[in-house]
Amino acid sequence: MQSHQRNLFRKRTGLFSSNKNDSLHYLRSFLWVWLTFILALYASWMILAKADFLYGVWYDYAGIGEHIDHYAPQNRFRHGFEDTDADTRKQLFAGIVNAIHNHGEGLKELSYPHPTLPVRIPLLHKAEIDHLTDVALLLDFLKRLGWGLLLLWAALTTYLLMMKRSFPTAKLAWGNIGIGLLLLAAILVLYGPKQVFYQLHMWVFPANHHWFFYYQDSLMSTMMKAPDLFAYISTSLLLVGLIIFFLLIKLFNRHKTI
Repeated sequence: MQSHQRNLFRKRTGLFSSNKNDSLHYLRSFLWVWLTFILALYASWMILAKADFLYGVWYDYAGIGEHIDHYAPQNRFRHGFEDTDADTRKQLFAGIVNAIHNHGEGLKELSYPHPTLPVRIPLLHKAEIDHLTDVALLLDFLKRLGWGLLLLWAALTTYLLMMKRSFPTAKLAWGNIGIGLLLLAAILVLYGPKQVFYQLHMWVFPANHHWFFYYQDSLMSTMMKAPDLFAYISTSLLLVGLIIFFLLIKLFNRHKTI
């Protein structure tokens, strides 16, 4: 009876095959689910990057325009940015997005018109350029990592298809991801989103490079309403990533063999 129940569980879940190496098959399925989710997030990043991470939406609905109008006049390094219009600000953000995805090229050239003279004012000062260059280097690393994970995912997926193994069911796939997201949510509640955001910066970026900027010292920080904008972007990335993950799980469950 117990043997029959175990076989029924395997059949319904698709997590294990009928051989004795249950632990190995569980490990493969667990790895496939998380690789699929990570790649879904990566695809989400690439999609939203093409749309400048919806900066135009957040600019209009998250108070970024008003935030710039309030803090830009207080900037100690640049002046006149409060006189720029919304289109100019959105184009400059798009320029930053393009630069950090192209090894930091073009950051020094970003500029906005002087309010009274026929000249242009550089948007970023050296510390800001250095930080965004660090971001570009990080993205270069993550891109290489993404390609490596894609190759691993493709190899594992090919193996499962060729060996006629069952893919994890949607229920188990969402269960695995749900546990991970609950753990992340618990960390954010325990330490606070801002503290987690700052701690990640301390771990990722060189210790002698500035990554924290007061609004009065940085148009970059002001026009991003940091760190608020990153909360909106993170939510968007997660939502789009979950949609892609759902579609992939649904697609591969169509190939499930029992």
